[in-house]
Amino acid sequence: MDANAFQIIGFLLAAYSVVANDSLQTLGTYLSSNKGRTPKALQMLFICGVAAAVLLIGWFLHPAGGGLGDPAWGRLEKFPQPDNFTWVYLLPPIAVLALTQWGAPVSTSFLVLSAFEPKNATKLVLNSLSGYVMAFVLALVVYGLLMWILEKKVLRTNQEGTEVKNYWFALQWLSTGWLWSQWLVQDMANIYVYLPRQLSFGEMALSALMLCIGLCVLVWIGGGPIQGVLRSKINTNDLRSATVIDFLFGCVLFWKANITQFPLSTTWVFLGLLAGREIAVRIRLKLSDRQPLYKVLGSDLFKAGVGIVVSLIVALAIQPLKALG
Repeated sequence: MDANAFQIIGFLLAAYSVVANDSLQTLGTYLSSNKGRTPKALQMLFICGVAAAVLLIGWFLHPAGGGLGDPAWGRLEKFPQPDNFTWVYLLPPIAVLALTQWGAPVSTSFLVLSAFEPKNATKLVLNSLSGYVMAFVLALVVYGLLMWILEKKVLRTNQEGTEVKNYWFALQWLSTGWLWSQWLVQDMANIYVYLPRQLSFGEMALSALMLCIGLCVLVWIGGGPIQGVLRSKINTNDLRSATVIDFLFGCVLFWKANITQFPLSTTWVFLGLLAGREIAVRIRLKLSDRQPLYKVLGSDLFKAGVGIVVSLIVALAIQPLKALG
């Protein structure tokens, strides 16, 4: 692997910032519900095991000859490696870290990938918006026709203090594994964009090890500011509701992954799913004693909109700085 120091540092920064921002959408509920129930070592083994498997499968399915492969699942085909990799490319993951602390559902795809290839920004936005619409419609239909019944039961049993059946914990592990694997297929491009597009098996394994170290830190500390987006929605802290959300989220990402290899913002897919679900559940359960819907959804869209604006500003600002690097 012919990578300079800035690429290695960029990879480490991106791994930490992307995991801290995006993967909490996929692992946040799993971590909170297993707190005090499942040993952290077992949680680390599960999360890292799925990550290693996804990277390995991606590497095998996208060979380049000569024992090289692409663990990013071919999603960087339209994002060639820069000829001159300088400190300037460290700015996007640093910006992600800053926005994460604010609790903004920023799209790491917009912020990181647009900085490498600004001309792809429009396609990134359109692909992400289509993912938002797909997730929104799916949630609106599924919860409007059927899953509102589960949400009604969840509200009732929570008020009665009834314990969750053990089989829900097993279902949660399955849905988390499903979603986590699909998220990795989509978002590894945001991390591996800092490394050469083709890696040997040893290089891929080393990068996976570094990524898993970051995941272990995530499991150890748990949670983060971005979880506020999830907590503001109906029943999302409940294991049963979160299990269904994870499964549907994974299905949309799987669907999009099979339609196109071009990256998208998983954050926007997540927001679309939550928005469709929130509208359907409120209508079906006739809930009027909660924070107004326009405030809940408007806050999410505002922060996500800020994320897009900041992403594009950073991506455009980096371009003239490249000549200085």
